[in-house]
This record gives sequence, C-alpha cells and structure tokens, in this order.
Amino acid sequence: MRALLLLLSLSGSAAVANNELNAPRARQVPSPRLSTSPVQPILKYAATLQEKTGAVQFPFQGGNIFKELCSIYLQFKECTKSVSCHSISITAVDASYGYMCGAGYQLFEDHSACFAEIEREQTYIACKNAASDAMEEATKAKRDDLEAYFQRLCSVMDEYLRCCRPLVNRRCGPEAWDLVSQVTMDSLQVTMPTCEIRKSLM
Repeated sequence: MRALLLLLSLSGSAAVANNELNAPRARQVPSPRLSTSPVQPILKYAATLQEKTGAVQFPFQGGNIFKELCSIYLQFKECTKSVSCHSISITAVDASYGYMCGAGYQLFEDHSACFAEIEREQTYIACKNAASDAMEEATKAKRDDLEAYFQRLCSVMDEYLRCCRPLVNRRCGPEAWDLVSQVTMDSLQVTMPTCEIRKSLM
C-alpha cells in the first residue's frame, strides 16, 4: 500500500504547486478560507506520518492507516459538501481518495496485505528511495520555476511506476496493478493533466 500512497503524496505535491501557480486568481474568490481549511485534516495526518517515519511517503501497517485515511476522507466530504466555489485542493483530494474510499474500497482492502508485504522487499525499497531522492531534487526547482517542477514531478511519477509495476504484477496480480493505475490516472487528471504516464501503467 505504501506504493500507492507515495503516488498520492507526489500528486498532492502537484496540487499544492497548482494552488501556488493559480494564487492570483484564487485571491479573487470570496472567502478563500473555505477552499483550503477542509483539506487540513488529511494534510495534517499525512504530515504526522511523514514526521514519524522521516520519509516522503506514507507508511502502511496492516489496514489501519488505510482505514484511518478513509475515515478522514469521509469527514472531509461532510465538511466540504456546502462549498460551492472551485478549489483544486478539494478536487484533488476527491480524485485521489474518492475511488479508494468508495467503490474500490473492498478491492483495496482485499489487496492491502499484499501491498504491505511488498513494502518490505528490497526491490520496492530501491524504487521508493529513488523516487524520494528525485522528489527532493525536484523540490529545489519549485521556488524558481514551477513549470520545471511539474515536469520533474511527472518524470518522477513515470520512473516510479515503471519501477514498481513488475513487482506489483508479479506478487499481487494484475487486479492490484489496475487499482494503482486507476487511482494514479484519477489523481493526475486533476493535479497534472499534461503529465502523460499511460505507457508506464501498461
């Protein structure tokens, strides 16, 4: 499951950058606090996990964190149901967690044990470490050139997917990889719509 949640972490970074890119326009929307505050519980939970592990990605131990994230997502949905203005942060969270915590919940639960086993394998650890290092390098470009940052994030995503795909397919089966693919595409369509990674998913 850590493999999936690292993808969501990368996508979340893109959503934050998108907000910064569109900041002048966002300031024209009345009550902007409404468009960001509902996202804070998910971001806070992610930050807490990152602080505890010292890593860029989310850890996954059994099904507990998966269930906790979905519980927070349901609270998020309740909190944002009255928000009428457009928010890329809200849309991105929906895209990232809507299927995983909705129609695909049982499938994710069925495969969660296998995803958890994969995270302990050296092959996956190498993929994760490479992606984490590359993401840190990409962050250095964020301050000076957001376009370059987006391009690098897309490249990191592509390389990470190509690295993980054989392992997930071999150990957990094609259905598990289909879950990874769907969540990835749903999320990227919102956060990085110009990022073309279909070949790395096939």
